[in-house]
Amino acid sequence: MLMALLKSPRFVLLERWLGLLVFLMAAIGAAHAQDALKKNTALAGRSTMDQTHSFRGMVFGSSLEEVEKTIKLDSISEEHAKGDPVRIYIRSDEKKSLGDVAIQEVAYYFFEGKFYAVVIATMDYRQTENLRKALDIVYGGSPHREKESQNLVWNGKNTTAFMRSDRVTGEARTMISSNELQKNYDRFSRESAVKAASEL
Repeated sequence: MLMALLKSPRFVLLERWLGLLVFLMAAIGAAHAQDALKKNTALAGRSTMDQTHSFRGMVFGSSLEEVEKTIKLDSISEEHAKGDPVRIYIRSDEKKSLGDVAIQEVAYYFFEGKFYAVVIATMDYRQTENLRKALDIVYGGSPHREKESQNLVWNGKNTTAFMRSDRVTGEARTMISSNELQKNYDRFSRESAVKAASEL
């Protein structure tokens, strides 16, 4: 009797409709989850550093004078060679975290008087990995690895991030620099190398 009921045209039709309903509900659920993921990613990246071309309110390319109108910076590069166009600063009121990622220090680099790059130091594998994931979100994907240096590199529209980490301790230094100013810095670096080579 049960077998006859299971083989009846009405039951087979009902089974097909139920199967179709389950499939549609699963598809709607997957689409909703995908939309929520896109929305959350968009919200997280709405005002990301690469889009705003800034770090903690400091716009890359700003002059030191402009930055110091709102942020107090202390120089740590007084001992550099005379005429060196790179100056390094720290903030006395530096927040030692990025969200939940603990950081050791942040150094702000100015090239020819303009905010050029920031270097973020993380203290262990867990913090470094969390910062790496944050950079994946900011830049919309995973980094590529440079062959020679083994740095992880994220290329953005306005900025580029380089992360070098110690495999044993997990400590890392991550440099985020302005793409526009990086070209000028690279030119200066090449010229400096040529001058130094001529005196060797």
